Amino acid sequence: MLLAVCSRRPLLDAHLIRLSVRGLFSESGVWERDYKAETRRRVEQWWHGRIQEQWQRDAADQSSRKKFYVLSMFPYPSGRLHMGHVRVYTISDTISHFQRMRGHQVLNPMGWDAFGLPAENAAIERGLDPEDWTKSNIESMRKQLDSLGLCFNWDRVSESLHSTDGGLDLNFGVLHHCISILSYLRLGARVLHEWLLDSLFWISPLLDALADLPEWYGVKSMQANWIGDCSGCFFNHIMKVDGRDSGEVLAAYTGSPEAVFGAAYVSVLPSHRLLHGSSALKTALLRALRPGREFNCFTTTKSIPDSSEEEAELAQSLGLSWISVLKTEQDGTQTLINSDEFTGQSRAEAFNSVTQKARERNAGGYLTSAKLRDWLISRQRYWGTPIPIVHCSACGPVPVPVEELPVTLPKVSSLSGKGASPLKTAQDWLRCQCPRCKGPAERETDTMDTFVDSSWYYFRYTDPQNPLRPFEHSRADHWMPVDVYIGGKEHAVMHLYYARFLSHFCRDQGMVSHREPFRKLLVQGLIKGQTFRVAETGQYLTKEDIDFSGPEPIQRDSGSRLQVTWEKMSKSKQNGLDPQEVLQQYGLDTMRLYLLYAAPPEQDILWDVKTDAIPGVLRWQARLWGLITKLRAAREGPETPNPSVLNKRERSEARKIWENKNYAITQVTGHFTEDFLFNAAISRLMGLTNTLSVTSSRVVLHSVEFEEALASLCVMAAPMCPHLASELWAGLSQVRNPLGSVLLGKGSVLQQPWPSVDPEYLQTPDTLQLSVRINNKACGSVSVPREVAQDAQKVQELVLNSSLGARLLSERVIKKAILSPRTALINFLVDE
Repeated sequence: MLLAVCSRRPLLDAHLIRLSVRGLFSESGVWERDYKAETRRRVEQWWHGRIQEQWQRDAADQSSRKKFYVLSMFPYPSGRLHMGHVRVYTISDTISHFQRMRGHQVLNPMGWDAFGLPAENAAIERGLDPEDWTKSNIESMRKQLDSLGLCFNWDRVSESLHSTDGGLDLNFGVLHHCISILSYLRLGARVLHEWLLDSLFWISPLLDALADLPEWYGVKSMQANWIGDCSGCFFNHIMKVDGRDSGEVLAAYTGSPEAVFGAAYVSVLPSHRLLHGSSALKTALLRALRPGREFNCFTTTKSIPDSSEEEAELAQSLGLSWISVLKTEQDGTQTLINSDEFTGQSRAEAFNSVTQKARERNAGGYLTSAKLRDWLISRQRYWGTPIPIVHCSACGPVPVPVEELPVTLPKVSSLSGKGASPLKTAQDWLRCQCPRCKGPAERETDTMDTFVDSSWYYFRYTDPQNPLRPFEHSRADHWMPVDVYIGGKEHAVMHLYYARFLSHFCRDQGMVSHREPFRKLLVQGLIKGQTFRVAETGQYLTKEDIDFSGPEPIQRDSGSRLQVTWEKMSKSKQNGLDPQEVLQQYGLDTMRLYLLYAAPPEQDILWDVKTDAIPGVLRWQARLWGLITKLRAAREGPETPNPSVLNKRERSEARKIWENKNYAITQVTGHFTEDFLFNAAISRLMGLTNTLSVTSSRVVLHSVEFEEALASLCVMAAPMCPHLASELWAGLSQVRNPLGSVLLGKGSVLQQPWPSVDPEYLQTPDTLQLSVRINNKACGSVSVPREVAQDAQKVQELVLNSSLGARLLSERVIKKAILSPRTALINFLVDE
């Protein structure tokens, strides 16, 4: 289910709306020299709401642009954000700003995975109504998200807490009824009527379509392993007792459907529903079972001895006979015998014709995996999406007509989490009229698994206000597929499988034009905190319970030794971290930069503020501020800037700035569009910052290169630290006597176009300067032909034969030479 509050002005925490005592440049026109903690707070106070409001205004004016759909997995509304949430939404916000600056119409929606067992159990524990509990949590989390300065398309999500508002119509034949056994119930096995989605038909296409997803790095193999090999199929067998049709069908899997006429037996799991209850079919099946040795049986299978030595041995041990159906020819190929109309066909031909015949007779035959089953979606709980089915004694299960949708969830008097579904107590809701015969009937009281809601919510975002259908075909086609889908690796199997299944189904029903819902996946790692456990008991301790005075931490009271590890942050492990505390201490942009800089997105972050990450990003912000101070001070002096007064050395220095600017644009743009290595992008921007920081005063004053490089630096930093970059741009864009046109653009920094590489820079020279390092220490550079720049052996020879190599490497033992694949750099590891 999708849930969010309608669009409104963001709610800000008190610390973000205090009035400033001193003015910023944006307020007063006076630039402060240094970027101090108080300056940082005032910058974020000033720009926080303005950035969010500008995002909403710009969204309405960009419908003619090419679309870009950024989607982060929507959260369960627990009431509190954790640092994992902050990381994933910082990534999506960064990408959204970047793509909008690249000229795209960006969709970055947010909603709530509001239904489900956790919310129901939490409400029961507190004696609350699940609706009240969920809405309260949503309101709290919405405020927290707003306090983080995140720019979501809040108007893209409708409030659908109780209704399947325009809900996905499952009456296309994909939903079917089944009686299933749940043997794990505490009171013993009991028969339950359950609902499944008929998904086996789509399993093989889902496996094949993985080949069309080249940017599902690290996840395709997980999906493929989950689905399994799709080289067999199920055959549906009509079950008869004493020659009479029982009305039951037994589906049995075989990996050799072409040899089906040689089947000797069917292996039935002991937990199979047909072996339970008191029907005549159960008695007949138990009578048919042969006692024999135990063997592994993972599903109901059709066993064909001609195609398996193991199955032949088992059939022989049970005294079973079978018909040979495979004949081996002289060339080693096999053809079918004793197989009716398929006799004489090769195995490959028979494989296709037998499965085709089964499909024509509605007896199975669809290629699928032995590992997967139809999707069980029904739950005997209250807090979930109602299943739109009515039970009539005359007509059986009848779908609720489309014009009567949505089926809304009624209020119930109490919840216990035990016994029958609470919906059975809502008599006014339960009793209804059969849509078919108009006789008395009852509504289905099971609710849907929450995986159903999350399997199509990305479609609803494309047309959230549609009251008549899940989404309009044209609107879904405009936005789909999602360009970047961001979330945890723990969802890489089940959630993505179900989401892909629903997308394939919608495509086959003509509802959308694309089969695959997500073009690119960005699977982010965890944020881990340090944990301290008592070795003997496994008890997790808070830092207040630990004595850190010795060489190793011990428990303060008992002196017990502790096991120190890094684990996923959680309250139970005493290593959680409240994002609001980090926000209060370091501010919005520092927290964002830390999360982007500490590790590549797919890697875990070990949260430790003593490392170089937080001090590093704090220093970088101060240096960025200092560059604006440097340029403004130069341009506010008595001398008028004039590039023609620069001497040869200064022009060479300006040329280096130009080259570094273009190199940074190339690298940072590549990281944003290809690999999402925001940590590498920040490192490259830090490198450009270093170049500008050591620029001579005359070049700062008189060169357009410094001015344009600083402008590009601010624009490229903006998606990652938007509040700071907005104030930097305010000071930069109003500098006196600008030399270039780049500072003449209107609007804030986030409204500026993303910088592009100068055409001259793209003209490939015959040689390039290769940086040389020895034991990771920069030692100089060597000019090498561009055509051999990626040939490690030739590059090493050229460096060794150069004057630099002769001077520094001729008398040293080289253990290894490492040529960087992305940058013009070689590193020699030598004996000291």
